[in-house]
Amino acid sequence: MDARKRLAFSIDRWRLLTGIGFCLIVIALAWQSDDAYHGYVMSRHLAEGHGLVYNIGERATASTCPLFTLIIALFYFVTREMYFTSLFVCTLFSTAAYCILVYRLCHTKEQVIMSFVALSGSQAFISYTTSGLENSLLFFLSAVFLYLLKGQEQFNEKRLLGLALVLSLLAMARMDSVLIFVPVIVWIYLFRRDKVSFIKAVGIAVLGLLPFILWEAFACFYFGFPFPNPAYVKLGTDIAMAEYIKRGILYTLYTALDDAVVVVIPAVTVILGVLSGKLKYTLVAAGILFYGIYIIRIGGDFMMGRHFTNMFFVAVCLSVMMINDTEADASKIPLIRKVFYTAVFVSVIFAATIGRTDGSLYLAGHKYSSQISDEREYYYDTTGLYNNVVSLLTTGQLCVQNTWNNEAPDDLRAQGFTGGIIENAAGILVYYNPDLYLNDTYSLGDPFLSKLPAEYKENWRVGHLRREIPEGYQESIRENGNLIEDPDLHEYYEKIRLLTRADLFAGGRIKTIIDMNLGKYRYLIDSYEKRR
Repeated sequence: MDARKRLAFSIDRWRLLTGIGFCLIVIALAWQSDDAYHGYVMSRHLAEGHGLVYNIGERATASTCPLFTLIIALFYFVTREMYFTSLFVCTLFSTAAYCILVYRLCHTKEQVIMSFVALSGSQAFISYTTSGLENSLLFFLSAVFLYLLKGQEQFNEKRLLGLALVLSLLAMARMDSVLIFVPVIVWIYLFRRDKVSFIKAVGIAVLGLLPFILWEAFACFYFGFPFPNPAYVKLGTDIAMAEYIKRGILYTLYTALDDAVVVVIPAVTVILGVLSGKLKYTLVAAGILFYGIYIIRIGGDFMMGRHFTNMFFVAVCLSVMMINDTEADASKIPLIRKVFYTAVFVSVIFAATIGRTDGSLYLAGHKYSSQISDEREYYYDTTGLYNNVVSLLTTGQLCVQNTWNNEAPDDLRAQGFTGGIIENAAGILVYYNPDLYLNDTYSLGDPFLSKLPAEYKENWRVGHLRREIPEGYQESIRENGNLIEDPDLHEYYEKIRLLTRADLFAGGRIKTIIDMNLGKYRYLIDSYEKRR
């Protein structure tokens, strides 16, 4: 018993030490992404009683992560301060995810240390623990899902409900994140029920998915559309799939060069999942593979490594689970452990030396001359925690508000306008100009422009394709009316105004929502496009 107690104490000490170390690294390198502020704008408006809107008076969402936006709104309602509050929430979720990994999934000191090395050795993972995007919440929910999966071969009602509920919350955090877990949860519900009939399992699934179902019903009724506005921006481009795949491959290669850990570990884990011989692990590994293919299919992202971070975290957790499975083929566990540890060691060393030619790049980030960049490097000077604390102590103000020196808001005020479509309505810029209606031709928060065809440019950037402003639309925004000259777009915008600006129970609004989402007004845009 004494030996066991000493061993337990040793493991717990390493869990505590690495947990503190992980938290300190996250805080030391904390920053905020400009894109996060699109969601923060909505969180603040909701907390201040203006509704869940991007621009006051228009029900549109510029956030792809409704659950995280609602959580931030709750915390902001209490503190009435956004910068430090959002960093606290991100750090809380990321640290909680790490604690679940080392306290609930890791069984030995070596596993704790290797997990710490893997996660802290990934520049992308550490960057997106505090970016203000949904990643930290995804880490936490994924850790909870895998904890519910751990050590179970048959799943009772409670476990089935728990898995469905977590999957529902993942979908609310980011819809496409569920791809990682869909294969395994479908298999569990079909073949691994513990004394639960199929009909009852269906009822449990519906109950667990109820948060997401209710959110979708609310989104359709409130916004008029089931999906976040940025989804329509990125999907409605008419760009050939081959171009998306090409950019997705480049995104993967650039990320691997910059941060080998976040790409290599998921790839290795997929192989180990197949070699494990257990279908449960193979299906999670398949989910990781599907998500990787999906990333390539959508063209990756413009943020270096961002979309790989959650599949990377899941891969680390899954590898540890496979090593500790006493019911698995004992002959394969040493091989899995050796391959995983070697992959972590080699990829971290590669990332720290060859991938990043200077150790300081881990702190400062790294950017290639392409449309894919390290966002933390770009924004750290004005959104980094350290710089903002120094600025607050020396000037009494946060330097985050100085990120964009854009004169467009002042020009609108000088002309007596209450808003308009400007060249670059960046998230931080919109947040610090709450008295104005602001959108740009990237259309992340514009429910009308986002439905129009994108303007194609050869060197296009994922998520950054502009829309042409129709004649009269700028005046429509400034005058809060419908002054669009093109007759088809005039009629289409009238429908959009009914969905997003009229009273929620205005006559004909529900029917228009249904018709809009069934594509019955698409002919208006097609007709405009033919003439254009």
